[in-house]
Amino acid sequence: MSMTWDGAGEMEGDAATARQLAKAGGRAEGPIPAEKKKAKASSKRGRGRPSRDALAAELSAELAKVRSMLKESGENLLTRLDGELVTLARYLSGQGLPDEKPVLPPAEALSEMILQARALKVKPHKGRVKDLARIQGLLETLASGMPPGA
Repeated sequence: MSMTWDGAGEMEGDAATARQLAKAGGRAEGPIPAEKKKAKASSKRGRGRPSRDALAAELSAELAKVRSMLKESGENLLTRLDGELVTLARYLSGQGLPDEKPVLPPAEALSEMILQARALKVKPHKGRVKDLARIQGLLETLASGMPPGA
């Protein structure tokens, strides 16, 4: 690094250039030489960015993971909803209760529950998430109408 004094207490040379760069926010003033432009352009291309084919393969692998999660989540949801339905039906019929009758809601509440179950509108052949949500909502409504301890 070469530095010289200009006689007024100011340094000239590399340090002065560094000071100018610092004032300019790290940018050199003036045009960029052609050889630096070429080097800069080629360095952008060679940064190791993955190709579209590599990105597509990576996305495909991620989608396979999502598919697995979908299957597991769907199976768990169906198992849970089915279990709730079976439990509620067995309780209402008195099955699984050793030598005791179930405590049932009043007759008018049971009649309302029957109407709610019959009013359930789903299209199973379409496999819609909103149909599962409707079934889950019905189960929640029916369970909330049951007496405590049911």
